Amino acid sequence: DRIGRARIIKEEELPSDKVYILKTVVLKDLRFDDTIEYTLVSPAEANFAENKISVESPIGKALLGKSRGENVEVQAPAGVLTYKILDIK
Repeated sequence: DRIGRARIIKEEELPSDKVYILKTVVLKDLRFDDTIEYTLVSPAEANFAENKISVESPIGKALLGKSRGENVEVQAPAGVLTYKILDIK
């Protein structure tokens, strides 16, 4: 079923100024003043050790469609996480 619904997404088809799947996002954690970089991928490709997070994860869902400079709040088991989007690659 998954293969039947799959389609190839070319990077040039995605807007460069918004967060979408296959984009790498540089975030500033406003709570701890740390910087982290994540690449948004499909659930099957997610690998936290490689900073690849699923678009279906809480952070991935919160980031989708956002732009550089925006603040994003994520409801996580540890509480509310707040990030600022520094860059989208």
